[in-house]
Amino acid sequence: MSNGSSGLFRLIVSFTNTNGSPLSDGSWSVKVRDKDPLFDGNLGEAKLDVNGSAGIFISVADISSIDSPGERTPDIYFILYQNGNKMLTTDVVKNVDFEIADPVTGRATGSMTKEFGPYVVAN
Repeated sequence: MSNGSSGLFRLIVSFTNTNGSPLSDGSWSVKVRDKDPLFDGNLGEAKLDVNGSAGIFISVADISSIDSPGERTPDIYFILYQNGNKMLTTDVVKNVDFEIADPVTGRATGSMTKEFGPYVVAN
């Protein structure tokens, strides 16, 4: 982990329908997963807000697992649910780096937040 990192990261993901309107009726939730060699890790889940977005905090301890010890750059994907029914699984975003470090100081270079989307959902 780079200097200045708390080991806690924030991920924001957003979804819209095919008209570009946010999925905001309260029936939507999302899980964020880490694609690993043997077992994909569950990094968190949340309901979508009125803007069709969800903010999820992830700990560096959640990223590292038995089949990916010491991992710091997870391969992330999202599973979107409506009323508990799976509606969409996104493509995997490989090697997401929450801890980009300044090459001179070694300190984290800014926000520990990454944004994804908007993903478009046909419903």
